[in-house]
Amino acid sequence: MTKVPINNRYIAKESLTSPLLVTVMFGVSLYVSIYTPKFWCIFGAVFFGLGVAVYAYKYIRYGRTTLIIDSEGITIKDWGKTKTYNWWWDIVSVYTSWNVSYFARFVERWLRIKTSVNGEQFEFHDICLSDLYCRSKSVRKAIEKYAGPSRFDYEASQETKSYVSKIVLASIVAVIVIFICITCFSE
Repeated sequence: MTKVPINNRYIAKESLTSPLLVTVMFGVSLYVSIYTPKFWCIFGAVFFGLGVAVYAYKYIRYGRTTLIIDSEGITIKDWGKTKTYNWWWDIVSVYTSWNVSYFARFVERWLRIKTSVNGEQFEFHDICLSDLYCRSKSVRKAIEKYAGPSRFDYEASQETKSYVSKIVLASIVAVIVIFICITCFSE
């Protein structure tokens, strides 16, 4: 990969929300475990302490996760590995999507890349945008700027967005109905 001037590319770095949250939770659980030495408080301090140690090791050793979109292609640097997700001539289409997650976040943003292998087969690559300090709109504009508007798949992006919005709406309605049932029938 040749050197592209820094002002001629789009760079999105990892947000610091998760490490700050883990550090605050470690501090709170450490404070509580000192003044009330119960098992769960000590377990929480150890758990969040390990999280702080992992983040500290990652940032000291490898730095923050970085997404770079430039005139040559899409590159992601994560945990010391730099991976170019192909050059623009190999990329067939790119779109952003929202997926339902059942772990740390309820909904995650992803950048989906469809590449051509030998002109007949396709490979799909996914980059999680939820951990990066960027907006889907700015990523879309960077792709349009460097690869042209024909590479971004608006239809696929809109389909996934409407699918996830229906799931979120159904979840909110279900929580409201359960809350109403509990309050009405608790007497």
